[in-house]
Amino acid sequence: MELIEQHQRGYSLPQAFYVEPHIFNADMDRIYRRHWLLAGPTCRVPQPGDYFTYQIANDSIVVLRNESGTIRAHHNVCRHRGSRIALDEQGHARRLVCPYHNWAYDLNGALCAARHLPEEVDQTTLGLHPVAVRVIDGLIFVCLADAPPPFDQTEADVSEFLAPYRLDRTQICRREVEVIRANWKVVAENFWECYHCAPTHPEFCSVMSYAHAQNNERLAEERRAFERDWEVATRQLGHKVGRVEWSDRGLHQGGRVAIRPGFVTQSRDGRPVAPLLGDLTQYDGGITSFMHFPLIWYVVSNDHALLTRFTPVSPLETELELTWLVRDDAVADRDYDPDNVCWLWKTTAEQDRTICENNQRGILSSRYQPGPYTTAESSVNDFVEWYMKEFQGETA
Repeated sequence: MELIEQHQRGYSLPQAFYVEPHIFNADMDRIYRRHWLLAGPTCRVPQPGDYFTYQIANDSIVVLRNESGTIRAHHNVCRHRGSRIALDEQGHARRLVCPYHNWAYDLNGALCAARHLPEEVDQTTLGLHPVAVRVIDGLIFVCLADAPPPFDQTEADVSEFLAPYRLDRTQICRREVEVIRANWKVVAENFWECYHCAPTHPEFCSVMSYAHAQNNERLAEERRAFERDWEVATRQLGHKVGRVEWSDRGLHQGGRVAIRPGFVTQSRDGRPVAPLLGDLTQYDGGITSFMHFPLIWYVVSNDHALLTRFTPVSPLETELELTWLVRDDAVADRDYDPDNVCWLWKTTAEQDRTICENNQRGILSSRYQPGPYTTAESSVNDFVEWYMKEFQGETA
């Protein structure tokens, strides 16, 4: 394809990749319907019968907990004539009942009631179409592919870092959904780099000391010395350090990151904002952060967590869902102030929305041309090269 040949390695993509409907449709088929996606936390479906829906382009997915407590997912499409079944964003049901003709399905997706169905029709062949599900330490991942890609290594790597936080024993502190008026790849490029952090995110830079360090050698050396001391102290607490780099192990990278001297969590003043999570008995002043291709990112402090779910909506729109988690026995306004828990990443997300939308407006200009990535944007270049392989149907 001529458009693919126009892409120059080390540069942003040709304009059509960020604006054209046929490219967007191809992205959904070749990326979002092929790879594992973060659907949400298990605490969103705490009881059997609880469910929520996840819209991925034209596909609506019902994620639920069945009678035995297992997380399952089904396509939200009645096997009669195709009606949506679950019409609410979330709810509770003993059975999934189609509102059109009342065909009913149990929580495992099997058809259990269909009035006037001819005797020769085999009811067992009319269950809801299943969606693959994997749960990693309280995080629900789904994949729409008939043959999902391997996920065992991702699960092993992520679980090694997440296990102590016991995210399966959390509750939702706050959940917010917004639409960023930009193509999902514009959003992805922004979130795969921190080159923009210093000029755009003063609050983030006040919390995370590495943000300015990349622009100043003196600060960089101070950061390296701080990290060395932090790793020693963190190991002495018996807490995990280190990280997993992006490789052929899986479409993920992440690990432990120190915050800054004197800060025990990601808050305005570095002081605790909620009870310690999971098995932790002490603060260690670090976070655990992971990113997955195509665009999944979550960060866990010692006392709270943030999950971000990015979903393409249209060529020029991307949905962002932000979910903050705290320990399941914590009481709002007694043990934590939701505004304090959410402060950093709510502020940062609002700033990111502004710069992504400005970026998209510029890309729409007749004068837009792909520009070169800097040495501070190597992760963006990795993302774009991976994307181009996927877009061409190659194996990353």
